[in-house]
Amino acid sequence: MAKIIFIGKINQTNDIVSEILQSSLNATVDFIVPSQFFLNKESVTRDNAEIIIYDLNTSHGYGNAPDNIKGIKKSSPDIPVLVLNNHADKRFIQPLIEAGASGIISHTPTEAELFEAVSQLMNGNTFTDCPD
Repeated sequence: MAKIIFIGKINQTNDIVSEILQSSLNATVDFIVPSQFFLNKESVTRDNAEIIIYDLNTSHGYGNAPDNIKGIKKSSPDIPVLVLNNHADKRFIQPLIEAGASGIISHTPTEAELFEAVSQLMNGNTFTDCPD
C-alpha cells in the first residue's frame, strides 16, 4: 500500500484524483492544505510518504512554484514530487523540474496517466505527460 501526501486544497478534481489513487494503487492519501505546509512549514517526512503530489492549481498565493518545490524537497529530499500543472509549455515546466520535481502531469489526468506517473516515480524514474 502506497502512502501519498497531497499538497493542495480539497476540491472536486483533487477528490477524483484521490479516489483514483486509492482504488488503482490501494494508496492512502493524506491532504495537507497549502497554507499548513508553505506558511507553517509543516514537514511531511514524519508521514513516511512514498510520493508527494503538489497541485499548483490550488496553491496560488503561497510563493512561486519553483521555490515551493525547493521547499518541499528541502523538507523531504528523498520523496519524489509529482506536480499537477495547468501548463504544457516547456518554459513553464523546465523551472519545476530544475527545482526538484520528479514528475509533471496535467491537473486533470486520466486514470491511466495518473497510474503511470505514480508507478514511474515509485520505481525511481521521472515522468512527464507534457510534450517536448
